[in-house]
Amino acid sequence: MENLVRAVFSNGRWENPKEFDTWKIPGKLEFLKMRLVDKDHSDIPSDPKKLDETLPVVPVNFEKLENPDPKSIQILWIGHATVFVQMEGVNILCDPLFSERCSPTFKVGGVELLKHFGYKRYRPVPCKIRDLPRVDVVLISHDHYDHLDTESIMEVKEKFPKAKYYVPMGLKEWFTSCGCVEANIEERQWWEEIQHPLPGQKNQNLTFACTPAQHWCTRNGMLDQNKRLWCSWAVKGPTHSFYFGGDTGYNKIAFQQIGKKYGPFSLSALPIGAYEPRWFMHPQHVSPEESVEIHKEIRSKFTLGVHWGTFKQMGCFEYYLEPPELVKKHLEKLNLPARSFRTINHGEVWTISTEEVNS
Repeated sequence: MENLVRAVFSNGRWENPKEFDTWKIPGKLEFLKMRLVDKDHSDIPSDPKKLDETLPVVPVNFEKLENPDPKSIQILWIGHATVFVQMEGVNILCDPLFSERCSPTFKVGGVELLKHFGYKRYRPVPCKIRDLPRVDVVLISHDHYDHLDTESIMEVKEKFPKAKYYVPMGLKEWFTSCGCVEANIEERQWWEEIQHPLPGQKNQNLTFACTPAQHWCTRNGMLDQNKRLWCSWAVKGPTHSFYFGGDTGYNKIAFQQIGKKYGPFSLSALPIGAYEPRWFMHPQHVSPEESVEIHKEIRSKFTLGVHWGTFKQMGCFEYYLEPPELVKKHLEKLNLPARSFRTINHGEVWTISTEEVNS
C-alpha cells in the first residue's frame, strides 16, 4: 500500500499527521471549562452492592486459560483497556494495569509517594498477574498512566522473565529503566512489524504490526509530552488475527488503511468509554458509535468494547453504564449482529471458534 499515514517526528517530539483533520490539542482555557462548567453525568454508585449488580466482577475461568482451544481465539477482560488474549499458542497481555490507582509512583528511601493520588478503580481486578498462566508478549499502546503502569510492569518482569515487550517508538528506554532485559524489548513506528515465532511450529510466526492511532503521550507534563509515540496493534497469525485499539480519536483514513492492509480481524478490542464532554474529548477518545464505525472499517468479525466501567477518569462524564447501550443502539441502526460487538463482565473469558470467524 502506498500513501500510508505516518506520525511526524519533529524537534524531538511526535505529531499526528496532517491527514488527521479531527485532531487538536485542547488549550488550558478549554481544560478549565471542561472541569468547571461541564456537568458530570457519570453517577457511579457509592454502594458496592449496587455496583456488584450493575457491573459484576466474575470469577476467572482459569481452566479455560490453562487449556485454551488451539483452534480458537479467546480474550479475558481484566478491566479498563487491559486484556489477556490467547491465539495460535501465544499469550498476549495488552496495556497491563492491575494497580488500585493509575498514577505516578515514586520511591524515596523505600517509601512510596503519590500512591494515594490518581484515578482510583471502582471495580476491582478479577485476578492478579501471578494468576495468569503465562505471558509471552506484553503489548503497549502508549505511555499514559492508565495504559502503562509501573507496578504492573515490574510484576510481569518478575513473574515472566522471558516475556517480550512490543512498544511504540521511544518507550524502550523506559522499560530498560524498569530492569526489563533490553533484548526482550522491541519498539516500532507505525506500519513497522515484528515477527514472533509460534511455539512448536517451524517457520511459522505471529506478525505484530504497529499501526496508527490518533492520540498523544506524556508522563511528566510538558517536559516529555509526545517524546514517545502512541499506536494501536494488529496481530496476524496463520489462523486468527487480533486488533488492539489502545486509545484513539476518530479519523476514517487510518482505520480504513489498517483494515485494508491487515484486516479482516477475527477479534478486536476497541475503546468505548471516557468520551464526554464530547466537544473536549472527541480528538483523543472515540465515542461508542465511532467505535462501531472502526469495527466496520478495520473489518473486524468480532469486537470487545473496553476502556470503560473501571476507573472514574478525567473526561468520563458520561453515565457509567451508557457505553454498551450506545454500542447496541448503533449496531441496530446499522443492522449489524449484536454478537459482533459486545461487552463482557470483568473477569469473563470470551472464546471464539474458527468456525464462528469463518461463518
